[in-house]
Amino acid sequence: MSRGTNGAVQRKRQRRGVALLSAIGVVAGLAAGALAAPVGAAAAPAGQAGSAAVSDPKRPDGNPVACDGKIYLSKGDPDQLYTVEREPGKVRFEELGESTPFLYNAIGVNPHDRFIYGTTFGDGTNQLVRFDGKGEHEVLGGIADLDPALYISGTFDDEGNYYVLADNTGVIYQIDVEKREVTRKVEIKDLAATELDVFDIAFRDGFLWGSTEAGAITRIDFDNASVDFFPGVLPGGSDFGGVFVYGNGDLGFFRNAGELIRVHVKNATGSNPKFTVLSRQETPEREMTNVDATSCFFDSSADLSVHKRGPKAVKAGDDITYDITVKNGHKGASSGWSLVDDLPAKVLDPATDTDGCEISNGLLSCTGGPLREGGRVKITVTGTAGDVTKPTAVPNTATVFGDDEDPHKKNNTGFASTTINPAGGDEEDGQKEDGQKEHGQKEHGPGHGEHGGR
Repeated sequence: MSRGTNGAVQRKRQRRGVALLSAIGVVAGLAAGALAAPVGAAAAPAGQAGSAAVSDPKRPDGNPVACDGKIYLSKGDPDQLYTVEREPGKVRFEELGESTPFLYNAIGVNPHDRFIYGTTFGDGTNQLVRFDGKGEHEVLGGIADLDPALYISGTFDDEGNYYVLADNTGVIYQIDVEKREVTRKVEIKDLAATELDVFDIAFRDGFLWGSTEAGAITRIDFDNASVDFFPGVLPGGSDFGGVFVYGNGDLGFFRNAGELIRVHVKNATGSNPKFTVLSRQETPEREMTNVDATSCFFDSSADLSVHKRGPKAVKAGDDITYDITVKNGHKGASSGWSLVDDLPAKVLDPATDTDGCEISNGLLSCTGGPLREGGRVKITVTGTAGDVTKPTAVPNTATVFGDDEDPHKKNNTGFASTTINPAGGDEEDGQKEDGQKEHGQKEHGPGHGEHGGR
């Protein structure tokens, strides 16, 4: 087991709102058993918390949240729920409902009723709160057998079990939200260390996934009360307060320092999964507090494809231009996508001016927003053919990763091969293109940012 401790612990409690505890009166809340309002918030009426009194969780009022590729984020003081709208190179937050007069965290979408649930803090019972599709909230009441603590990590599994992780203790609780009671309690001592603290969790493939401040991916096996650490995947130095799962299974990490990082996981259930950072998108704020996230992709799918076009042959020193097209061929909109292309080393000084794309160490990474049925986006990459001593074939593959489930993954790659001839030699003019693999060439996946081991 590797421990992701390669990073200093830097005042991380305040970035998740924990420094607000003294301000919101956690000690008084523990004694009085009532929700305390955050700084600057109006006090809730007696017998109520927020806009609704305690209600029956078996019969939710209002409409469920949208599950057509939606990502939800909560943050701030007072706490506000948002939808996360994806755009080329960045995301923006749209307010969903009004802010709450109390702080909460550990949000997740219940697959049984499609409402968002979370846990309040600043109150001795850590009350269960629920949000509908308009962002309107109901405080449902305390959770039986849930020990008082700060719960900043939460998620639901496929069976509708709600999990919350107590901050800095390593104790995870499984909760029945209908009965509002703990059904199982597990202690994982390796998560209790401050430098290995987890800031949010998301469920995928039977595991609870999160990260440490140092950038290690954590994979928690709740059934066996164990955790694996995979260091070096994410950048260190800031909490990742919001973790969620895309519709295609990729992991999304909201960094409190102001960005969304997408990670592709191969062999997720194996002893040595491999992680590839696909893309990074800026958030509207460069510093966020009390951050949490969840997602709902139950009703979304999109058949994205890639078509790549490049010159068939060039001479060393000539310009090379690749045109990459992402298309949505499915009946329904794509909620977003990322694309990567490990550009050939023989293509020198690669550059792109396409919105939402960047090139770092030869790796092209692009992000895009919603794409309607039949819609397409063109990406252009330019470079210079490097020197060769003999005709050299330069293969190149671009791969798209849709935010939604993709029913046809075979067309997610686009391949092109260019022959570079020595300067002054003969060359064939023309273009060569192929939506996927061609002429027996081996498909190439993302090459940079791949990590494995534990």
